[in-house]
Amino acid sequence: MAYALAAPRGRGRPRAGEEIDLDVLLQAALEAFAETGYNGTSVRDLSRRLGVSHALLTARFGSKEGLWFAAMEHVLAQTEQSWREVADSPSLDDLEALRQGVVRQVIFSAAHPQVLRIMNHEGAIDSPRLRFVIDRFVNPLRPGVERLLARLVTAGRIRPVPYATLHFLAVVGGGALFANPVEAALLGGPAHPDAEDIRAHAEAVADVLIAGIALATAEA
Repeated sequence: MAYALAAPRGRGRPRAGEEIDLDVLLQAALEAFAETGYNGTSVRDLSRRLGVSHALLTARFGSKEGLWFAAMEHVLAQTEQSWREVADSPSLDDLEALRQGVVRQVIFSAAHPQVLRIMNHEGAIDSPRLRFVIDRFVNPLRPGVERLLARLVTAGRIRPVPYATLHFLAVVGGGALFANPVEAALLGGPAHPDAEDIRAHAEAVADVLIAGIALATAEA
């Protein structure tokens, strides 16, 4: 689910007529907002960090909030597509589809730990930014995931699970190892997880979650 960014350009403002690498710019914006939060990040700080002029950012995104929206839209579109693929997949058993959704979500969190750090800044206070994430990404996916859960409950394969519970277990609980790397390392986690570490953690999170909601009859 991770995507390859173009090679970062050198620091400094773009030369006249030079195209800005949008992937690199939005990734750097994500890192800035994850580090200091929306209110702790100024457009002037962002322009210095991104190596572009204040005027260029304003012309391209309109405001700091416009840049925040663009950065989150750019990255969250990936996990949105992933959940859509598994929620109504005719080729996957429903329980395996749910498991694969959790695995993919955790792998996404490893590739983009900035998202969870940003949401930790945003999640406690109502704001247009929080509403944007919920209304643009979470709510449109919710019916498909809830249909998947309902089919599993009706079939007697899982106990009923509140949507918010599933969301926080998979997104926050599963991603915290990568969003909080110092704490994770102090608890014995890998300081620099590689692809094998990430996959093992994602599989473990999914297995624990599924085992916790599956009914014994589903295993018979």
